[in-house]
This record gives sequence, structure tokens and C-alpha cells, in this order.
Amino acid sequence: MNVISADKWYVIQTRSRFEKKCFEMLLLQGINVFYPTKKQQRQWSDRVKEIDAPMFPGYLFVKFEEKERYNILNINGVVRFLSFGGEYASVSERQIEAIGKLEKTDNQIEVIDLELFEGQDVLISSGLFKGHEGKIVHHNGKGKILLAIQSIGKGVLLEIGRTKIEQKHQLSGIN
Repeated sequence: MNVISADKWYVIQTRSRFEKKCFEMLLLQGINVFYPTKKQQRQWSDRVKEIDAPMFPGYLFVKFEEKERYNILNINGVVRFLSFGGEYASVSERQIEAIGKLEKTDNQIEVIDLELFEGQDVLISSGLFKGHEGKIVHHNGKGKILLAIQSIGKGVLLEIGRTKIEQKHQLSGIN
């Protein structure tokens, strides 16, 4: 069940290269929206130019009330609200502020995907095994998780979707 909280930032996915258009349309509707950009040099045949490129291509962050959800989804270029395990993905105010600081720096910024890898300890975040820890023994978009049952010295091998697991050890300073 998705319960919208007006004090959380939610993630919306946009069509490819529609971030700025969606940002402008959301602003026109009075929606509190955050569109982080980074400086990037682009090469054309006759020149090199520094542009503001999306820090997170295909994503915007919005703060809204439940009654505004339908209007957001009807903006041309908005695809969906990002969700994991049936819950809308949200980002804390602290993380939004940190991203805002990154946006203002002159340093080169590279955004990378946090990947799951074999041998990584994970926590199952939804479903029948919610709250149990496991170890990834194979990863191919989904993951084969080895769920250890310490008390009897056995393990259960199960295949589980990426959205149902999270990294056990978060990177420090990101929360």
C-alpha cells in the first residue's frame, strides 16, 4: 500500500531525455520538484561546450500531496513513480540536501549504479523471507541467494528478484 507523505521526496521516472521538460511542467503545476544536474563537456564537430546534464538520467525527485499524484502521472514524459516491493521509492531530505551540495561543486561527478556481486552479504527486504540475511552466490539481474540456517548447518538456495534484496552494509555517509 502506497501512503504518500508530504514531507518525503519521491522518485519519478521520465522518458529518455525528458527530464528538463518534465521538470518545467511540474514547476508550472506548482509541484515541489528537484532536478539535479552536473556540468559536462560535450563535443560537437566545431566546438566543445559545457552543459548542464542530468545527474540521474531519467529521474526527478518530487514532494507532493496525494491529491497531486494523478496530475504528476499525466505530465507528458512522466513514466511512473519508482517503486520497490510495492512501495514508492523515497529519498530523505538529508540526501536531497547532499545531492544539492554536489550539484554546486566544481568537481567532476560520476554517478554509478550500485551493483550486486557474487559473495555479497544482503538482507531480504520483502516477501516470505523478509528480514533474513543471505549471501549472493549467483547474479544475473535476479540473484540466487544462499540463505543460511545456522542452527542446523544447512543453507537454502533460492532465486529472488533484485527489488527484494538490499545491500547489508550501506556505504557510510549516504543515509
